[in-house]
Amino acid sequence: MSWSTRELAELAGTTVNAVRHYHRIGLLDEPERGANGYKHYGSSHLRQLLHIRRLRERGVPIAEIPPDDESHSDERMLRLIEADLSASIDRLQLARAEIRAMLSARGDGAGDAESSAAATR
Repeated sequence: MSWSTRELAELAGTTVNAVRHYHRIGLLDEPERGANGYKHYGSSHLRQLLHIRRLRERGVPIAEIPPDDESHSDERMLRLIEADLSASIDRLQLARAEIRAMLSARGDGAGDAESSAAATR
């Protein structure tokens, strides 16, 4: 099975421009070209593109995404992402606790906030 650039982008949930950019910077392997010069992408390209997109969605800068053939770096990258996510969760939980403490200090403020939120729905 082979796909055009547009079809590959649609399958991976990204844009044609993103696919072309990933080629330019070496993150996505160049596909074979047909006699007409059109690119023909295969399943390995789709896997690469989904991998890139998944890392980008998790906040990994493009410059830090290793080429596909560097799987040992990929594992290290995933561990770093996991650590970053854990730190973000910790910060959010702390912020939530502080907001709850401020609401509690106001007395019945939490109930008022819930009433206001319910009224605006």
